[in-house]
Amino acid sequence: MNAIVAVIGGGYGGATVAKALDAEADVVLVEPKDAFVHTAGSLRALVRPDWAGSIFFPYDRLLTRGRVVRERAASVDAGGVTLASGRRIDADYVVLATGSAYPYPAKFDTDSTEEALGLLRDTHDELARAERVLISGAGPVGLELAGEIKAVWPEKRVTIVDPAPELLPGFAPGLREDLHRQLDALGVELRLGTAPVTEPPAGPGRAEAFTVATTDGGKIGADIWFRAHGVRVHGGFLGAGLAEATTPAGHVRVDELLRVDGQERVYAVGDITDVAEAKMAGYAM
Repeated sequence: MNAIVAVIGGGYGGATVAKALDAEADVVLVEPKDAFVHTAGSLRALVRPDWAGSIFFPYDRLLTRGRVVRERAASVDAGGVTLASGRRIDADYVVLATGSAYPYPAKFDTDSTEEALGLLRDTHDELARAERVLISGAGPVGLELAGEIKAVWPEKRVTIVDPAPELLPGFAPGLREDLHRQLDALGVELRLGTAPVTEPPAGPGRAEAFTVATTDGGKIGADIWFRAHGVRVHGGFLGAGLAEATTPAGHVRVDELLRVDGQERVYAVGDITDVAEAKMAGYAM
């Protein structure tokens, strides 16, 4: 009899684990979304809504032997998972792969492909009629968003603000110098060492002209803004014996085999782990 493996979360890491074990075990992938979302393409999907459908891959074609349960995990322990519906799935092994949340448009706060596509179309229309764009956050997501916007609308005035005094501190100096050159060539204004004192009155992705004060004593105005900071780990479902293995930041402590601290048959991959490497899809896979 094959071992039952419950994989909690169908992102880059979880989908890869489920697919790899499909021929070796009885895999149950617990995932509330109706499709795998290639989030690395979500910013491109925002500026090119005609292409947006390309980043969604229905889970019904992921597994051959295993099954996908479209529900949210309410509580996970060493013996399996209790779903939000109250249903219980017992398992011999558990893999935690729920990833993290990030502000839209980098990630979507919906489990429906149809709703996500509708949101992208609406935001694209808002962005198309805005002349000035403010991006709060000069990390990789904020920089990529600025580049995608400029590729489609080179005439738009794009400004990126970040409280850090340097661009991408911790990255190689040569890379940071090259990024400065590229931003200058695109005409993107980069304001480091400052941030809006308050959020603009309209929510992110909504076209409405505004001017807000900045922490350096200045002001900044735009017609639309996006938040590109604020990662939050998905770990609120951790039950007895697992919650104790988390760090103050909410990451799960794992050993060199990605086994959860204090557990024999519970593993974790991707953003939820405390592995000291960049949280990137390629590493999770």
